[in-house]
Amino acid sequence: MKCTNSNPVPGVFCLALLILAASVLTGSGTPSEIGVLAVTADGKAVPLSSNNGPAQIPAFPSLVAINFGPLQHRGKLGSEPVRIRYKLEGVDTDWQEPTGPANIMRLMLGFLDQNDNEVMHKDFEAKGQSPGWTGSFETSPLQHRREQIVVPPNASRIWVVISSAGAPGMVGAYFVGNLTVRVQNSTNGPADNLLNMEFNPANQSPVGWLRAGPRASMARVIGVGPGKRSKGLAIVDDNPSGHAQWNSLREQGPRVSPLDVVVLEWDEMFSIALATPGTVSYKDLKPGFYRFSLKQLSLMGVPTGDEAFMTFEVLAPFWRTSWFWVAATFLVCGLALGGWRYRISRQLQIENARLAQQQELEAERFRIARDIHDDFGARVTQISLLSSESQQKPGLSPEIQADFAAVSEMSRNLVGSLYETVWAISPENDHLDSLGTYICQMANQMCGPAGLKCRLEIPDLPHEVPITSSLRHNLVMTIKEAIHNVIKHAEATEVQIKVQFENGLLAVVVKDNGKGFAPATRRKGNGLLNMERRIHACGGRWTQSSQPGQGTCINIELRLSQNGGPFNQGNSTA
Repeated sequence: MKCTNSNPVPGVFCLALLILAASVLTGSGTPSEIGVLAVTADGKAVPLSSNNGPAQIPAFPSLVAINFGPLQHRGKLGSEPVRIRYKLEGVDTDWQEPTGPANIMRLMLGFLDQNDNEVMHKDFEAKGQSPGWTGSFETSPLQHRREQIVVPPNASRIWVVISSAGAPGMVGAYFVGNLTVRVQNSTNGPADNLLNMEFNPANQSPVGWLRAGPRASMARVIGVGPGKRSKGLAIVDDNPSGHAQWNSLREQGPRVSPLDVVVLEWDEMFSIALATPGTVSYKDLKPGFYRFSLKQLSLMGVPTGDEAFMTFEVLAPFWRTSWFWVAATFLVCGLALGGWRYRISRQLQIENARLAQQQELEAERFRIARDIHDDFGARVTQISLLSSESQQKPGLSPEIQADFAAVSEMSRNLVGSLYETVWAISPENDHLDSLGTYICQMANQMCGPAGLKCRLEIPDLPHEVPITSSLRHNLVMTIKEAIHNVIKHAEATEVQIKVQFENGLLAVVVKDNGKGFAPATRRKGNGLLNMERRIHACGGRWTQSSQPGQGTCINIELRLSQNGGPFNQGNSTA
């Protein structure tokens, strides 16, 4: 707020507004005379904030103790003692005042023997505030009480005391009216009055009663009710270190007999509390913010308007704080990302190692295929040529010529086998297109010399579909064995070979028009068993069907994986 007008009246108005604003912000125009003096958590002092910020209490406190009372350093307090009411919002359901086991005033009935010695006494306590207390004797309702006591042995007289003697620091007001003491006859007849309150108009003290105590002036006769017509004995204790009392005359105490039943009846009202600094304890406070409020009361328990409060925070354990969950989230995400990156890195390492091993294997296969083709193949071909030339030399006996012919034939067969082996192990042929080409060549080479017509249905197979050397070898050997069986046993004039590849499924059919057979009457030979074992080892399915006079059909099915190998037996397709 800024005031620039030179007129003194608006300036005074601005100053008043500033004072009012400061009063609203602080909650009061003057400093409070009460407040929190100290806070401890499990016996350890909690630093109080100097800038009105919340004090911080460690997590999971078993016991939080708050000490409060008058703030002596704020200035001289009034002569009247200060009562303070407190409330911890969210925990206390209503305003409370400090209490203690000795924070009481009392009405006492004493029993005396014949030598004026006390035999026994019975206390009837007044503690806290009577129901309906308004802060005034004139407007507060009276509470009626009735008690019965059996006279002890050796007792001969009684006396009554109304006293404010109790805990140091206790203050308040206690009123007793309409007191009567009587003996209830054993026959339940009318009671004999022993003691009552009879007020002498000339003397304010009732007949037979005396003030006593170090502060006897605090014992008063008070009028209550409409027009204050009903009188009684009261103690208005405004001295925390002293007390007062009303005594019936001890030496003139009414006489009683042992085992008599004494009945006491009286009306009372009271408001009693501690005026010294109080302490309140709270167990197992949950994490969160709290507001501890204080109200100053007068001696009679009426709010004076002076209020104060303190805020504090019970800290949450670190695993329940927002920063912990943020850090935990980042940590989990970091671990997950790190784990994912490690897994990817590990997979890449494994894949790189596999590729490196595969490259080494393919290089070794190239070397072996090249050595077989260039070295062994050339040598065997040379043997075949020499055998053929030697066979043509004159002067050789027929037996030697026949031997040279056999050697030449065996050499040619060995060359063919070597070329089959080179084709099988060479990495250049690890694709379906090469497989289809080789099947055509092999079928023509086998069927031509046997005079067997060969009908091939092999479309262009995809070059990009890989197939492993072991799978190629087993498949070619199976087809070769099937053609060999047709040539040797079927007495057929034609053989049909069909190859198809669709949706990852490779299907091969070898069918002849020979004599056929009844499968139920013929046991499988080694050739059929070897074919079936080869295909099953590759994870495929091999079936044979035949009928007498209708030829034989062999079906082979293999489902290829992406790396050129077969799926397992369970993934093969019927």
